Amino acid sequence: MNVLKLGVSLAASALSIAALVASAEVVSGLEIGTPTASIPVVDVTGAYAGDRICYVCEFQDDPNVLAFFRGTGDDTARLIVELNALYLARRDQGFKAVAMIVEGEVSKAWLEALNETEQLEIPLTYLRRGPADVAARLYQINPDVDNTFLVTINRFFAGNVSAIEPDQFDRVIAATDEMLAAR
Repeated sequence: MNVLKLGVSLAASALSIAALVASAEVVSGLEIGTPTASIPVVDVTGAYAGDRICYVCEFQDDPNVLAFFRGTGDDTARLIVELNALYLARRDQGFKAVAMIVEGEVSKAWLEALNETEQLEIPLTYLRRGPADVAARLYQINPDVDNTFLVTINRFFAGNVSAIEPDQFDRVIAATDEMLAAR
């Protein structure tokens, strides 16, 4: 009888620990192997500044990172600067990148100021309808996650890194390098 109670108690403890781990694990974006959908964004600083453009369509089969950021701020700025550095370091391999702010048009002035200060080469964009935009739904961007980096090639997801701090950007670099090496 004591063994049965001990077994039930251990099982309940294991379930409690599993629930804690699951709640700590934050996921945003689609799974690896999923095809990319075409999504329009408003270009703030790229070749199509002021226009709606689909960078997924523009990049086509090229290796790239589609980076979604919930909003603006210091951590977002640092991550965008890191993404730009990754682009500059890998562009000779046909690599491309785009930063997309999910919160929408309210981020436009911030993006312009960031580009002015940092002289970025990647396009800075925002979702036209903010968190309600079709892009956020199609790409299953979790509104509680600050950032989602989707590594893609040939219009399929090859990597997904989300909810990172600026000092964890090496995870995006690793996913990108793995994708580039597998080409």
